[in-house]
Amino acid sequence: MTDRTLSAVLMPVAPEARDDRNTFLAPARALAARMIDGKTGIADVHAELRGLGRQLLKDRLDRLKGQWTANGRSANEKRVKDLIRGLAHDADGKLLPYDAFQSLLERELGGFVITAHPTFNLSAEAARAAVRYLKGEADDIPRLDRYRSQRSPSLDEELAASERASLSIRRAIRRVNRLALGVAAELYPGDARLLAPSFVSVASWVGFDLDGRTDIGWSTSLKFRCRSAVAGIDELTTYFGSVEQEIGAGAEKPVAAAIAAVKKGLGDFRGCFADGIEKLETLKDDMPALNRAALGRRAIKEAALSSINAALEVLVAADLPAKAHLEIATFRAEWRHVGLGLTHIHFRLNAEQLHNAIRSEIGLDRAPDRSGTRRHYLSAIAGLLESIEPANVHYGTVAAEQTTAKRLFMLAAQFKKHFDGRTPIRLLIAESDTPFTLLTALYYARRYGVEDHVEISPLFETAIGLQRGDRVIAEVLDNPHFVDYIRAQGRFCVQLGFSDSGRFIGQPAACLAIERFKLRLVRLWKRRGLGDVQLLFFDTHGESIGRGAHPASLKDRFLYTQPPRVREFLEDLDVPHKHEVSFQGGDGYLWFVDEDTAFNTLTDFLDVRLSPVKAEGDPFYDDSGWALDFFLTLKEYQDHLVEHPGYVRLLDQMGPNLLFPTGSRATKRQAAEGQVPRLESVSQIRAIPHNAMLQQLGYMVNSVAGFGIAVSRSASRFAELHEKSDRLQRVTALVVAALDRSNVHALDAYLSLYDPGYWLDVADGEAGEHGGERRLSRALEGMGGGPHIGALIRRLRRDEGELRDALPMFEGHSANPQTTMAQLHMLRLALMHFVFLKAMEVPRFSTRLNVSLDELVERLLHMDVPATIQMLKDIFPATTNGDSDADFGEPSTDSSERAGYKKERATIFEPMREAYELMLDITGLIGLEIGAIG
Repeated sequence: MTDRTLSAVLMPVAPEARDDRNTFLAPARALAARMIDGKTGIADVHAELRGLGRQLLKDRLDRLKGQWTANGRSANEKRVKDLIRGLAHDADGKLLPYDAFQSLLERELGGFVITAHPTFNLSAEAARAAVRYLKGEADDIPRLDRYRSQRSPSLDEELAASERASLSIRRAIRRVNRLALGVAAELYPGDARLLAPSFVSVASWVGFDLDGRTDIGWSTSLKFRCRSAVAGIDELTTYFGSVEQEIGAGAEKPVAAAIAAVKKGLGDFRGCFADGIEKLETLKDDMPALNRAALGRRAIKEAALSSINAALEVLVAADLPAKAHLEIATFRAEWRHVGLGLTHIHFRLNAEQLHNAIRSEIGLDRAPDRSGTRRHYLSAIAGLLESIEPANVHYGTVAAEQTTAKRLFMLAAQFKKHFDGRTPIRLLIAESDTPFTLLTALYYARRYGVEDHVEISPLFETAIGLQRGDRVIAEVLDNPHFVDYIRAQGRFCVQLGFSDSGRFIGQPAACLAIERFKLRLVRLWKRRGLGDVQLLFFDTHGESIGRGAHPASLKDRFLYTQPPRVREFLEDLDVPHKHEVSFQGGDGYLWFVDEDTAFNTLTDFLDVRLSPVKAEGDPFYDDSGWALDFFLTLKEYQDHLVEHPGYVRLLDQMGPNLLFPTGSRATKRQAAEGQVPRLESVSQIRAIPHNAMLQQLGYMVNSVAGFGIAVSRSASRFAELHEKSDRLQRVTALVVAALDRSNVHALDAYLSLYDPGYWLDVADGEAGEHGGERRLSRALEGMGGGPHIGALIRRLRRDEGELRDALPMFEGHSANPQTTMAQLHMLRLALMHFVFLKAMEVPRFSTRLNVSLDELVERLLHMDVPATIQMLKDIFPATTNGDSDADFGEPSTDSSERAGYKKERATIFEPMREAYELMLDITGLIGLEIGAIG
């Protein structure tokens, strides 16, 4: 981590020797006083942050580079070749029969999934600078005005960013396939001619995520599907141009005809998909015409598909130089596996959307998992599965449908019909806490003729979901229709959420809970005789520690989510498993700025996925009783924490307003004008802003809290196991990394600002006039968390103390709070002092715009600054004569008429607004120092 410091101009008071809240508050008060007196200006602070931001962004990118095992094409190509050779040999080093090797390479074993979670934290200029730096096109980061995002990206901008990342991954996969084919040609000369590797995949749900979103209509998803198809065809066309060059001029007539057929087929596909985009815009109000146009293109696409397939078989069988054959085989593998799109597609919705769709068909008038009626509803949905007949739909049917879930299945049917019937669509279902949900999804898949095309995948990410998810799956497997369905699919995907589970039970407990869930599910698979059905675990997590991204290295990240013990269990099944991981939003896309960075990332993933499992002898699993007690202690601590009345108040005081827009998905709560929206439960906050608030408040509660208590329960046994257990070391390393980026006294300092007693102590303990502090004390009465906040802080301090006492047994930790992080919090605290005191200068006014002065002051103290400043400007206009240029027939000589409130705007309102903008700049810099936002 960096150790940059702010100048003495901004930090005139040295931190006190003792480590408590005054370590942060004393320098913050001193700087705020200089700002109030005009000795230090907003511009001075901004200039310091600009220089610091440049260094912090560079350091963040250097740490990213450091997480790759190797950052170079030749080294990683050698690693991939070695991995492929390893796959081709058994444990004794004997070469596998070609059929066994082919089966491995033509089965999906791993994959990346690109999402558009709201973590687009860099400004456009900073993002471009980061890309140039990671590509090696620049040696440094330029000095920018601001490094953080200042507006939410649009959904179209998110799609464009995801397409760039996906394209890099796709090219990296192509390189891996080329290397695999080269090794196969060496090991199995003559046999590997028709090999089509498909062992690694890339997918995206950008534009297809309907879980909790109302801003993505069916036409938006259709447009994005067309765009994906065009982008995919363009990439294939470009690549085939290089294949043609490798074949060279003067090819024999059958080869030349095959080349021409592929080029024509790709051109026909592109023309059809481009026409689809145009027609979607020009015929959006004429559904019959839109559907007729789509039907009219089907024959062209079917002919193109047949022609390309036939031509590729001619080319792969032709007598051509080895290098040309290698490129043809690589192209053929990509064509067969990726399909007609840039990536595979994932749809996302939640269980409630499915329940709403089926409600009228079975008389569903209460939650389907309630004990009194759950069997009745399970029987009802099972009955519907007995006699369903597929229904044909068209775009008019889709447009007319009002329920999200039914419309999604209709759209899947249209995608199958008009785009690509070869490549399945994943359907991820959040909150799949009852078998009824999965059977309802199967019912609609059958009803709309996509049972063979849609992969139904439950998502488990809550404490309850992880606790009983295997029982949900066991119960749905009692239904013969569902068993027939997954056998026909050949695999079953389960999505596990590290982000949301970490929100409720803490990240260390969440990763252990997910591991325990996976092991139980593998046992269930074996008991039910499903070893020949591939199990696919899709781990979703963000780029930050609190959302499941291990900070040590990429390989540690993949081993953290899918530990060796899980792989050991999975390898007892008849067919190899698949492991997928997500890369989310702007932060996650930095791994894929071009083909080389994507190849670095992919190589580390394949190294973990394809290397032999080494899980034996880990004492963490041998002492299962201690491991269970340790897990339960972690979980119970976090359970009690999130239910603590002080925890919600901790987040609610100012946390939401310390964040800036980082995505197109809305995360802010709504409230009536003039009122301060208040949180009542952690469940009201999405996982990303929840994690971001904890980062910004200085203490990463969901990654650290409870670990000290869990260690102290049996410190000697923990030390023994930690010394020898790879699993426990990796989990502990994540916690220690979070602790190194945290200080509970920083959190205490932020919350002290809402303690009326703090401001009275300042007024009584420091020389000078302190009327503003006393008024603040009165304004804050009843706003804070009262005794609950104090009790919470003391609980966290006790736990942190236990953890810090144990630190000597861990390597790689820092004994003291990191200087740059501490000073950023001090600076923000100074800006908050400044805003608090400036709020006391707002002139009194009679209630206007349905809001009172007290309500506006409360909003300011909760850091809801921009909207409140705008309301104050409306109440206190710059001039009081709005019609000064109108012709009234006579002049006005009243000098007060135009005076207005320019002084108040210049000395109170604007300084508060500018100070708040700097607070958000600090939010971005803290995110860079931690490694990710949210």
